[in-house]
Amino acid sequence: MVSFHPEIPYDLPELPPALDLEAPNFLKLIAKARTELGELKGFASALPNPMLLLSPAIIKESVASSNIENINTTVSHVLQQSLFPEYERNDYDKEVLRYRNAVELGFYELRRFPISYRLIEKVHKELMSGKESGFRKLQNKIVNSNTGEPIYTPPIASKIPELLSNLERFLNEDKDGIDPLLKCAISHYQFEAIHPFLDGNGRTGRILMVLYLIQTKILSLPILYISGYINNNRSKYYELLSDVSRNGNWEQFLEFMLNAFYLQARSTKNLLFKIIELYQTYKTEISADRPKLAKSGIVEAMFSSPVLSPVSLAERINVHYTTATRYLAELKDAKYLVDMNYGKYHLFINKVLLDLLQEDSFSDGSE
Repeated sequence: MVSFHPEIPYDLPELPPALDLEAPNFLKLIAKARTELGELKGFASALPNPMLLLSPAIIKESVASSNIENINTTVSHVLQQSLFPEYERNDYDKEVLRYRNAVELGFYELRRFPISYRLIEKVHKELMSGKESGFRKLQNKIVNSNTGEPIYTPPIASKIPELLSNLERFLNEDKDGIDPLLKCAISHYQFEAIHPFLDGNGRTGRILMVLYLIQTKILSLPILYISGYINNNRSKYYELLSDVSRNGNWEQFLEFMLNAFYLQARSTKNLLFKIIELYQTYKTEISADRPKLAKSGIVEAMFSSPVLSPVSLAERINVHYTTATRYLAELKDAKYLVDMNYGKYHLFINKVLLDLLQEDSFSDGSE
């Protein structure tokens, strides 16, 4: 085993790790996770408009992933701020919206080429909005935020291209017999251990996990709220990551991640079911009572963006500002929306949907 010292750049071994990846404990967890992920993928694919929920799903994951890095905000606040010009948004909400943009960029880039050195760099650049983007040229160090003591020193910068090339080959080799869920978890540790950027490594690593599940066709959309599980079990997550580096203990970390895939697939599926029920109810009722509004696309707009303004709705459904204002007021009067004033902005909120998105649907690890 490679020796470890928190103050010495880690001589990170290349992949794959030397362990039995067909052990019964792994196979059992993989089977459970695969069942739930398969049902989640099937459920999402069966929706009349699968893209309808993409934006709110990504925002929910973006908030949870950012919270892990102590970028603290809420789904509601981010959705409100997303309607404002960039210069009016606060820093935390800007960070979360950049995360959303990075996920969307990665999702669409996967149609052109698989996860690679190039894609990782593009996702990180979008996440950081050009700030401190690019692979590090300097040595960095992870320290205890309370004591300042070193916890981990990543590999020297000159080794990053070699380690990322090895990671890329490992991810894209489909004839090695390693289950993609195990590959996803192993690669997540490896990326975090390489720590190729000066900032944004954790968030980039969590984006790559979901992108890899899409690349391997385990998912079809980036709708798995994996960061929620990690955030709710943050101390354990970091402890297990460290244990791989310090002691070569892969088993408990991989079990943790496989359990995360299983539990979060289940909770995500349950949340989507509630959202679709709500959408179908609203669509049926509004079609019956207000057919003109239903045909305008406003129901789809209030689900793809649970917080709307007259300007944003007018752009979404291609109507005049005054028409959008009238439509929103009509749905507010019918109790489908509530309104609020936020500074100079008059906002209309699909509160029932927003409440669902803000529920803590993330598992704490219990079944």
